[in-house]
Amino acid sequence: MAEKFDEFIDEIEKDIRHERFEKLWKTYGKTVSIGIIAILGISSSWFFWNNHQDKQLKLMSEKFIKAQSLVDRGDISAGLGVYDSTIADNSKTYSALAQIAKAAVLFDKGGEGTQKATDQLSKLAADSKADPIMRDFASITIIRNDIESLNTHALNEATKTKLNSHITKLDTLSTDKSPWRLIALDLKGIILFTLKEYAKASEVYIAIAQTEGCPRGVLARAEIMSQLALKNIQMAILQPNN
Repeated sequence: MAEKFDEFIDEIEKDIRHERFEKLWKTYGKTVSIGIIAILGISSSWFFWNNHQDKQLKLMSEKFIKAQSLVDRGDISAGLGVYDSTIADNSKTYSALAQIAKAAVLFDKGGEGTQKATDQLSKLAADSKADPIMRDFASITIIRNDIESLNTHALNEATKTKLNSHITKLDTLSTDKSPWRLIALDLKGIILFTLKEYAKASEVYIAIAQTEGCPRGVLARAEIMSQLALKNIQMAILQPNN
């Protein structure tokens, strides 16, 4: 572990410019997705346990699993059809899960699917009847995918304004009571890196690292990102005109 960390730091020191950060995100950014899946699984299990409509939940569960199986086998069209059917059933839990799963499939397809996925998640985020935890997850996913699609090599004013609006939204999703707190903070840190606000980014990752019960993988990532932020600050001091 120590050798990998030293190798990682050495690589950073060779080229600390913004293009290297984009590569860093592509390499380690999946940690965010892994964290989302883990937390979603815990949250959905809690919903299932406390829902008294056992028979309906069983039917919805079987349908949801069928859709996942179809997608896994490569029958995307049929899988999306089952997801649509699950969404139409208006089960508070499974309808939201189906919308999220459908959006994930559409994102993977790319092209027009990306916009359809964003529209699907936006609809869920705005649905007052959906559970708040699912609505917040939809909002976080929209922001995460938007960050990944941005051209970080040429940040114009419109892009900076959009990123700052994402920070405002993430602040509402990173409260102490939110199950998405660590993920929202991590995304905020990434945006601050993109905007080259390294001091603020360092504060965000220190807050993640100091969170009680922070998962080991998330903690390691936070420590790495915090050190990277400090190195950027040092470089800015040593080379103020670069």
